Amino acid sequence: MSPVTYFVLFLITIPDVEVHHHSVQRLVFSYKEDCIEMAQQLRQLRDPIMGKPNCVEVKDYEIAVRTPLKKPEGML
Repeated sequence: MSPVTYFVLFLITIPDVEVHHHSVQRLVFSYKEDCIEMAQQLRQLRDPIMGKPNCVEVKDYEIAVRTPLKKPEGML
């Protein structure tokens, strides 16, 4: 099973400037160059919550999990 690699950009959005409510969006890119270009345009080269660099490489392994069978009657 080979991993799927992608790059993540976390972005804070403020729907209404008069309300103290914000949300965090997660944008996923296939190429690091695209992610960095978008982060530069949005002025968020660092993660807005933790302060870590944005656009880090993430490896995701797709795992298939079998559904467990129903227990036979009489088993605890």
